[in-house]
Formats: sequence, structure tokens, C-alpha cells
Amino acid sequence: MPALVPLYHEVFQRVRTLTEPQALRQTAVTRLSLLITGLIAAQSAVLARIAAELAALDLTAATEVASIERRLRRTLSDARLRPTTCYHAELRRTLDWRRLLQGSRRVVLAVDDSSHTDQLHLFRLSLVYWGGALPLAWAVWEQNAAQPPGHYWAQVDAVLAQVRALLPPGLTVVVTADRAFDTPAWVDRVAAQGWHWLVRAKARGALRFRDARGYETALARRIAHRVPRPGRRWKARGAVFKDAGWRAASVVAGWAPGTVEPVVLLTDLPATWTVLRLYDRRFWIEPGFRTDKTAGWHWEDSQVQGVGHHKRLLLAMAWASLLMLSVGVAEAQRRLAAVAHRPRRGPRRPGRPRPARESLFTLGLRAVRRWLYQTAGEPLPWWLPELDAVRWWDRWWHAQAQHRLRFQTVRP
Repeated sequence: MPALVPLYHEVFQRVRTLTEPQALRQTAVTRLSLLITGLIAAQSAVLARIAAELAALDLTAATEVASIERRLRRTLSDARLRPTTCYHAELRRTLDWRRLLQGSRRVVLAVDDSSHTDQLHLFRLSLVYWGGALPLAWAVWEQNAAQPPGHYWAQVDAVLAQVRALLPPGLTVVVTADRAFDTPAWVDRVAAQGWHWLVRAKARGALRFRDARGYETALARRIAHRVPRPGRRWKARGAVFKDAGWRAASVVAGWAPGTVEPVVLLTDLPATWTVLRLYDRRFWIEPGFRTDKTAGWHWEDSQVQGVGHHKRLLLAMAWASLLMLSVGVAEAQRRLAAVAHRPRRGPRRPGRPRPARESLFTLGLRAVRRWLYQTAGEPLPWWLPELDAVRWWDRWWHAQAQHRLRFQTVRP
């Protein structure tokens, strides 16, 4: 029965192979594979919907949807299912680290510090990829419950340690974060991993700035003087975090037209304008929010109770997102190749470039149906290449523009 659904069969084989060193029981492997497959088929984290899809696919011997749902709940109760044993090994062989180490050797990570309604707090570190984001490691705990002193930073330290163990040596790692992380406690932790930090500061905050000549002033005052209106920008090298004994840092600020305030960035990188472009990649986690909560897995509708259960659900969601990106990038590469080799039709040159209508994740979500319903004749493309590439939308636009230029008539 399971072999009749190629998607389930391949997921099961991948999970079983990577968990063999931990001697994870086959029943646990089967249940996790069912959860991942059902999540993709249902496009929902609601267990009742997942169970209904699994029943329709005829993947288990159970004849009642309620029985399948109970099996899924047992999966969420299995504490042996952890990212370090059931996910990270898959990232090591799916992500193309070798080519990255031969190329730019730089990887950009982004912090996701958010919540699940008012119940759970999620701290997650993701790899930004082609305009989206792939979860690498995370921690989750109760949102409105008193925690012991130091709990938050202990969770952060655990996530950073997991990602450090996952990344190959020799990479230049840049960790981006929003305005909640313009603190010495955060940047010191990132620096301790041997990584670079890049955080957005509060434009009107209370930070002090000491420039290279030793002159100290309020950073907000310096920004108001140097970047007073849209269209202006400023950069300098100096130090911030006076109360913590100062930390060497660059300040790079720019006020884009149409925005209400300037973007002020702090980093240990040199003070160059490329810092602004690097920070733009932090916004690639926004599609990740939509993947989890609205356009993909509908996490907030899951009605799952308990921190432990959500940990296992997040594991299945990470697997599903990894697969959707793998299938999506294969579909994107197919489309890019088709544009590059598209012949000219008629005397008129091709029209103007059009924006991509779907994200990489959406491309994968649509294309993966071939493996769900037995219409695919090839194995699933478990591979994420070009880890430092620009956004998929930009690549699609550029490919169309290049195609148009090839057939443009040049007047003598």
C-alpha cells in the first residue's frame, strides 16, 4: 500500500536511512513519514484534515479517520523525534554546501522570533534561500507562562549550538535580526560562534555611538543629522553598547523613498553599502511566516496542545518545507532553462518581462502532487543548490529580460 504513493515511499526511505544510527524503531519512522506526507497532502497542520487525506490515499490499514488521527497524536507524543536525530542529517545531504564552499563561502541566516497565537513562543534560525527561508533549528515554549531566570537565552544558546554543528567549517556566516536584537547579549552570542552579526537598530532609540575619533553622541541624534530625509544615507565605523563596555561596530543607515523612517543597521562587518543589501535578505523570512501560518501549513489552526506536541509538529513542518523548496527549485530551474532556450515566434520580439506569479514554495506545492497521485515518472529532487543565490523573482525577471535582448533589433 505505501509503495503506491511515491511521495510517502521516498519520505519513509529518507527518514529511515538518516535515523539508522539512532536505532529509531520502524513504527516511529512510519508514523513520522505519515505525518509529513499527510501534512503536504492536506496543506494543513490540522490533524483531522491530515488523517482524512491519509485515509483517501489508503496509506494505512486503518479504515476509520479517527483511528488515523489517534496514530498521528501518538507521533506528536514521541519524544524520540527530534531535529538533531531526525532532520539535521537530511539538511547536510540536501543542501549544496560543497558548491557554496567553492564559491562565495558566505551564508546568510535570519532570526524568527514570533508566536503561535498567544500560546507559544518560537525562536528559530533559518537559512534564507531564493527569496524564502528554510528552518534550520528552533526552540518553542509557553508564551504567557513564567519561565526560570535565564530561560530565554538558554533556549537561544541551544539553537545557535545546533546550527553551528550543522554548518560545515570554512563558511562566512552572517546572522541577521530585527530591532529586538540590538543588544550586547545577542551580538556577543553570535560573535562567540565565530559568526558575523547584522541587526537593525531603533532609529529613535537610546543607543550611544562613539566614532573612530572618540567622539560620543546619541545614535538617534547622529542619524537625525546625517539621514534627515528620504534619499539620504550614511555609514561610519565606531562602537556601540556603552553600558556593556562598548562593542566595535559599523553603523549603516539609509532612508528609502516612500518609507516612514530610515533603516539603521549595526554590524561587526566593515561599513559598506553592501550591508544594506545583506540585510534585505532578512525579509525573506516573511514568506516563511506565510508558509507556516496562512499559505502553507496553517500552523495556528492546528489546535494541537502542549509544547512537546508542537515540537514534533514543527519537525514535520520543517521536513515538508524542505521538500517543497527542493521540488520548487527544480521547477524554477526548468522554467529558467525553458526561457533561455525559447525560440523566437514570429517577427515581433518577445514582450516585456513579467513578474513571477508564484513563490518557490508554491511552485513546489503544486508540482509535488505528481508524486502524491502516482503521475511522476522520476524520483523526488532532494537537492537545494546555489545557497547564496538572489531571489527567485529577480532571477525570473532577469531571464525574461535576457531572452528579450537576444531578439532585439539593433539599428545601424
